[in-house]
Order: sequence, then C-alpha cells, then structure tokens
Amino acid sequence: MQEAERDDFYYSLIFLFVPFRDESTLVMEGETMEEAFRRHREASIRGIENHFNKLQKLLEAERNWKKKVDARNKAGFTEEELPDNKEDDEPQLLGEIMEAVADIADMHINVPNLTLEQREAMLNVDQKKIFDKIKSHLLSQKEREDLLENESSRLLRLDDIKPLRMFISGVGGTGKSFLIEATKCLVNDIWHP
Repeated sequence: MQEAERDDFYYSLIFLFVPFRDESTLVMEGETMEEAFRRHREASIRGIENHFNKLQKLLEAERNWKKKVDARNKAGFTEEELPDNKEDDEPQLLGEIMEAVADIADMHINVPNLTLEQREAMLNVDQKKIFDKIKSHLLSQKEREDLLENESSRLLRLDDIKPLRMFISGVGGTGKSFLIEATKCLVNDIWHP
C-alpha cells in the first residue's frame, strides 16, 4: 500500500468513527494519519474503560445497598425499632451511590423508559426549537384529522394536511438520535395516548 493510500485509509477511519465539531482538530500538526488514528483509538479505549469502571462502581454500590436493605427487612424491624443510622455506614454508602450516579450522569445511555416530558426536559436549546416546530405541526395535523372525523367538517380533506419535511444535520455526538427518539415518543403520545 502506498503512503497516500495508507493516509487516506487512516483518515477515512478517523473521519467515520471519531466525533468532531471541527474537522481540523482530527489530525494534529506534525502528526501522521497513522499516529492520529492510533491516538484516537487509545483515547476511545481509555474512555470506554473509564465509563465501564464507573458503571461497575455504581453496580457494586447498588448491590451493597440492596444487601443491607434485604438484611434489615429479613430482621423484621418496625419503623420505631430501626436504628437512627448515626453510627451506621449507610450515609457513606449513599454517598458512594450518589458519587457513582454523578460520575455516569454524562454517559449517553439509551434509556427507553423515559416519559415524553422527561425527554423534552433533556433537550438542548437547538433540539428544543426543532422539537417545538415538529410538535406544533403534529398537533395541527392531529387536530385536522380529528375534525375530519366529524360529519360537520366534510369541507376539510386529507389533501389539506401538508407533510413536514426537515433536514437536520450535525456531526456525531450532537444529539440527533436523542431528538429522533423524543419525536417518536411525541408521535406515540399524540396518536396512541
């Protein structure tokens, strides 16, 4: 493989798999394409290991907490009989759980059980503008469809409902997939309440 082909190959891999906002930041000055690829690969591996370790820490804290709760429940204590926890290590355990939760708060994990309101609250400003435009269009469309079902509004036709066409661009990591998931949730909420 010639050097130019090798550089093209490595740059294609970088371009495909490394999220970026500015293409000029993909390869540092004085760095070969292969060096840049290896740097990005190592950074990705470190990031994955870091997220995995944080998730393991959270799961371990949750298991410890469940063991303590199960042991307390098996003992059959009533609320009045429970110790006041001043000397107990549960506050420390709670701190561990909260720390682990805070550590993974920025991880982008697809959580399918979010409500529409929760998804809408998580949108950034740009996503919210697009979401509101889509929501307005869909509510208008649903309103027209509901009017069509009434006999008194025979003047309206399905032809009067224009489809919304949008193109949303952006590099990896800008939240397009999350916006699509929120929009799917909105459609289900409007047509299948």
